[in-house]
Amino acid sequence: MADLNPLYDPATDNAAIDPATQQMLNQPMKAQAFSAEEEAFLNLLMAKIEDKTINLYSPSSLLNTPVYDALPTEAKGLADQNAFLLLTKVREIYNLMQISREATYQVKNLVDSLFQTKQRLEEHGDIFII
Repeated sequence: MADLNPLYDPATDNAAIDPATQQMLNQPMKAQAFSAEEEAFLNLLMAKIEDKTINLYSPSSLLNTPVYDALPTEAKGLADQNAFLLLTKVREIYNLMQISREATYQVKNLVDSLFQTKQRLEEHGDIFII
């Protein structure tokens, strides 16, 4: 193994971790406070999931149908692909919020990423319902 990784030290392989260190590592990172815009976006997202407007397994449920129908074929294809990718993040946010109703660092990061991606994709119209 040393020939594959010059930093490998068999003496420390599977060494016990100090309990105090392990306890510190097991604590979830605290999220910085959400901005008002992020909080509103998260609340909107969760409300649309809970009232079944967004189906977590149907990317088309994210599409704003009147705007989507007016798009050219190529733009529809891109919207379909991006709806799939956005829905993956929505599902991750929802699952994390089900574990803990308190927004963690991971949730804040995903909400910010989802919001920025949505803003970038909607330069030419309000394609998504979130």
